[in-house]
Amino acid sequence: MENFWKGNKVRLRAANANDYGLFIDNNGDFDTETARRYDYIDFPLSNEQISKKIESYEKEKTNKDDYLFVIETLDHKSAGFIITFDCDSRNGTFKYGLFMLKEFQGCGMASEAAKIMLNYYFNELRYNKVNVYIYDYNTPSIKFHEKLGFKYEGRLRQMAFSNGEYHDTIFYGLLKEEFNTANPLKAL
Repeated sequence: MENFWKGNKVRLRAANANDYGLFIDNNGDFDTETARRYDYIDFPLSNEQISKKIESYEKEKTNKDDYLFVIETLDHKSAGFIITFDCDSRNGTFKYGLFMLKEFQGCGMASEAAKIMLNYYFNELRYNKVNVYIYDYNTPSIKFHEKLGFKYEGRLRQMAFSNGEYHDTIFYGLLKEEFNTANPLKAL
């Protein structure tokens, strides 16, 4: 039997304390342009602090379906991560975020990793809808999610502050039926 968590380019695995390298650049800096695009500028953190944050994630989460996946190449190089959160099994909704290291962007790995995760949440855990929130300046993420089939659902004005400016948060959603129509199980 094939490994459910493995695709043609990547596999998803559990995060561990040694994965702090995903959160910093080659110089050991946490303040990177990529981090700024995906989140916000934080106070400087040591490798130990980042490692402890990863380690404590499993202990502190309030929902069993909230999860931090590491996206790994088939030759075991960490390429990024996917985090699921605000999982509401009663209403069948959840949110997620995705991050890829620069050298692994644009080669289909993020798309395959997202499809593996979405397939699991929709077809194994029976969730019906996923939501993603994107800052208006993150054009690559907007294009990525539209290509995956996410639908634009709205905008909240000036919800994020980064690099001295306020930015809108854009909401996208994808239903299980839309995902399964565009991504038949045999194609994953």
